[in-house]
Amino acid sequence: MAGFWETYYKMSTPPMYDLSEVEPEQLKGMARTALDSATIAGVGGEIEAGIRAPFSDQTFQEIDSQINQEQAAFKENYPAEYMASSVLGMAPTIAVGAPAAVTKIIGTGLAKNVLAGTAFGGLGGFFGGTGEGETTEDRVQSGKEDVLPFALGGGIVTAAMMGAIKSAPPVIRFFGNMANKVMGR
Repeated sequence: MAGFWETYYKMSTPPMYDLSEVEPEQLKGMARTALDSATIAGVGGEIEAGIRAPFSDQTFQEIDSQINQEQAAFKENYPAEYMASSVLGMAPTIAVGAPAAVTKIIGTGLAKNVLAGTAFGGLGGFFGGTGEGETTEDRVQSGKEDVLPFALGGGIVTAAMMGAIKSAPPVIRFFGNMANKVMGR
């Protein structure tokens, strides 16, 4: 008979989130696909190979080739998981990249960027909220209710992106230097 905690775990975890039955090969493939998608350019395998190469007796190219072969097999064997992992990997990059692009287009002034981010967030909240409800009045009311939280979120994300944009060049240089050292350039 199962103990209390085992029973609680089984009953409290929805089946779609229960990863105890998932094969390690599948989890590894999902993580690699999400990392590939998060980098937009699909260099997740190269990042993993660069991290693993100094601690392995294999070269960077050998590890990268092995990762590419495993990913091709994962894509063929688990097409639905591959697609879902791709979308999940892209989502954070797009969520961060879109405000960064808007911030770059508008300019470098913090006040006007935060104001624009707040306005775009409120506008997005209104249009997103109008998708909820049965009648036109319900939809408009739902849109009005979503304006404030999305406006605040847009302003906060824009302010955070302004800080991230200022800190990006040193971080990019650091990772570029690390990649050059690992690849032997």
